[in-house]
Formats: sequence, C-alpha cells, structure tokens
Amino acid sequence: MNAYNFQNRLVLVFDLGRVLIDFDPDIIISRLSPYTTWSPQDIRYLFSTAEFIDAFEKGKLAPEEFFSILRRILKLDHLDYESFVRIWNDMFFPIPEMLSLVRWLRERTNVGLVLLSNVSSLHYEFLYSQYQELSMFDAYILSYEVGYRKPEKGIYRRLLDITKGARALFYTDDVERFVYSARELGIDSEVFRGYKKFLFDLKNRKDFRKIVDMIGDERIFEIIKKY
Repeated sequence: MNAYNFQNRLVLVFDLGRVLIDFDPDIIISRLSPYTTWSPQDIRYLFSTAEFIDAFEKGKLAPEEFFSILRRILKLDHLDYESFVRIWNDMFFPIPEMLSLVRWLRERTNVGLVLLSNVSSLHYEFLYSQYQELSMFDAYILSYEVGYRKPEKGIYRRLLDITKGARALFYTDDVERFVYSARELGIDSEVFRGYKKFLFDLKNRKDFRKIVDMIGDERIFEIIKKY
C-alpha cells in the first residue's frame, strides 16, 4: 500500500546538491591535505572514482566504516573521527531563492514535494539540521536509504511507485545524465540551470503554469535575508 498521499496532486521533485544546496568538494580536499601525503589532485580523483564512496552513499557502509577506509587509504593517522566529520560537512552553501521557493510552495500551495538525492547519511543529517526547508517535503528518496544512486533506474522506480495517481509530476536535477535516465522511464524532467530557468520550465507545463503565475504575483524572497 502506498503511504503517500499524492493522489490528484501536482508533484515537484527536487535534487538536493546544486539545486537547493550548493557545495564545493575542494574545501574538504584542502582541509584534508595537511593530514596526508596525497596531492589534492589525487584526492579529488579518489573521491570521483572510489567504489567505497558509492557504497557509502548507498547505505552499505556506516559512517565509522567509511572513515576507517578513507583513513587507511589516505593515511590520516592524526585525524580522529569527530574532526573528520566536521571537515566532511564543511562544504555547503544555501541557494536562497530555491530554499525560499520550497518554503513558499509548502506554505501557500498543495503541491507535493519530493526530495530525490544521491547523498550519504553524514551529509544529509547535517544538512537537515541546518536548513529548516528540508523538513518541508512530503517524501524523501535518499540513496543511502533506498540502496540506489542516480542514474540507476531503481531510484526512479521508487519515485514512480510513491507518486502513483499524481495529477502531474516534474523533476529537476543539475546532472544531465540523471535527467536522461529519468526520462527513459517517462518522468517529465529538465536539467536545472538556476531559479529563473526552473520557473521557465515549469511555466511551459500547463499543469504548473498557475503556480508560476502565483509566484510572480506574490514574490517569495522574504527569507533570503536569513541566509
């Protein structure tokens, strides 16, 4: 039985990183560099290719296990777990207009909100504690909870399963291949290229046109100053 109530509702599906929250992995690399003999370039390559990072974001490794592997590879002998967690989470920046949009949608409309993200438990729990808007979603499809990462079809099938009966669904993600993978399953999707382009893409869909018109009339940036 589907526990989510998306029947006959409009549904918007948001990626997290570089859609709602920006990030810069080079900050982590620069802060790890004093603890290792590895060059920043080699650390960057490790982060982009290592299977254990994929496993961590699929929930197959606990945070402590992940740190143990990374510590052994990079020889981080003088870095303890608590210090590592602070470094690992120190790379995020809000995208104010998108966070304010989430808040506006939650407070002013009945649009269903779904968060769909490749993310580790460490990063997600930190971000959830920092940004109230992340508590405003109806459903969360997080790689570390479902065991799939985009662009794997399993994560999109989970989305289709929980949104059965929706009046219309639209998904935005900053990574092209993730969007193309979703489209292969019939999910209406566009590559995220900023707030204005997102609203343009929504307005091109008749089911969402009224929402965009409401946004234009009411303005939604009251909370930007918070950031």
